[in-house]
Amino acid sequence: MRKKLLSVLLCVMMATSMMGCGKKNPASKDTEPGKEKEQTDNLDTKTESRYDGTIYYLNYKPEVSDAFQKVAEAYTNETGIKVKIETAASGTYESTLTAEMDKKDAPTIFVVDGATMLENWKDYCADLSGTELYSYLSDDTYTMNDGNGYIYGIAYSLEAWGIIVNKAIMNKYFALENKGTDFTSLDDLYTFENLKAVVEDMTANKEALGIEGVFGSTSLKNGDNWRYHTHLLNQALYWEWLKDGIDITGATPEFKFEYAENYKNIFDLYLNNSLIEPKLVGTKTVDDSMAEFALLKCAMIQNGDWSWNTIANTSGSVIKPEDIAFIPISTGVEGEDKMGLSVGASQYLCINKNASEEDQKAALDFLAWLFSSKTGKELVARDLQFVTPFTTMTDSIYTNPLFASENEINSKGKVAYPWCTGLIPSEVWKQNFGANLLLYAQGQMEWDDVVSAAVADWATEKELSGMGE
Repeated sequence: MRKKLLSVLLCVMMATSMMGCGKKNPASKDTEPGKEKEQTDNLDTKTESRYDGTIYYLNYKPEVSDAFQKVAEAYTNETGIKVKIETAASGTYESTLTAEMDKKDAPTIFVVDGATMLENWKDYCADLSGTELYSYLSDDTYTMNDGNGYIYGIAYSLEAWGIIVNKAIMNKYFALENKGTDFTSLDDLYTFENLKAVVEDMTANKEALGIEGVFGSTSLKNGDNWRYHTHLLNQALYWEWLKDGIDITGATPEFKFEYAENYKNIFDLYLNNSLIEPKLVGTKTVDDSMAEFALLKCAMIQNGDWSWNTIANTSGSVIKPEDIAFIPISTGVEGEDKMGLSVGASQYLCINKNASEEDQKAALDFLAWLFSSKTGKELVARDLQFVTPFTTMTDSIYTNPLFASENEINSKGKVAYPWCTGLIPSEVWKQNFGANLLLYAQGQMEWDDVVSAAVADWATEKELSGMGE
């Protein structure tokens, strides 16, 4: 399955090249893994002994905070070396990183999430081109580099998102004698017109289906609104930049929100066919909606393959792995029936070059262990639920049912959306857009005003970020 999944993710090459990170690195590929190499930054991890330095990893992903504590414990048990792993609160990673980097014991391992963030932190990034971790990569596409061999960061989790559905509930709907549509399978739901018809008919039949709403709660609570101010925007960015023929090479393009009505189509569908009234969305978290799905209170949620861990570990969860599947997010754009999921590298691991040589080597030893040792790989696949770009990982240890669904969609010849959201100019823009989405959902802001504010804020933040052309 792993090799097939990597083929699903070939479209990441487009996504990372859009961020200026997909250029082929000429360094180190001609040396066999395991052999000593002389590097200018002296970051080679291929040594016979491990370094008892300080390892402090600032984790980006709150959903795997507990899993990372298991990782730290396992590493200490096997090596005797302590690992400190702290997790930033949702939506606060860069501000937390800024605060932590000012401390004496700064993180030795940190994360950047795209070209904009890299611009702020590249002076802290050690060159990873000669490291053992780099030698595991299946393709240089999964790096952030300068095009001349300097590797700032290495992707560690390749992720996909779309609409997750409960197949058992959907099959129950398709079998209804008096349903108001003629659709009979998930394959019929690759256009917005069809999806809307089915969702609204399911709402009318929710009592017969035994659900409280078709979609889980739209979580617009501050800090939990990333599914909408970032992920849901991906289609609108993709279609606009494709239509305008923009050749994205790292600079943040202009954003006119040309597909605002398409965004509104799917967002309104979520709001109007959920478990809760739209006015209550500001009280809901991502975990709330994942629990609703796990407890069979709804049939669909928008999220990514990383969410299986949360769904499966929800208290009282009764959903079966074989009932989990993806369908793409559709918004009403011509040609979207040929499209699949949004797929790409979410974040990139970096080593703090201001840390001591001993601490840098200790950090790199830890990462090499995590993605190559038997214990580490099992933790990555079963607890962290990461699909990685590393050749050291194997098919058999993956347990996430959403990975199989990604493969199935790819086998139908669907084209994955590249991650365009890495070019959003700032976290400030995301939070402003999220706040306005909440006001719109609560009936306190007109949609046209949401759109005009998004466009104006984008121009402002693009200029401030220094990522414009």
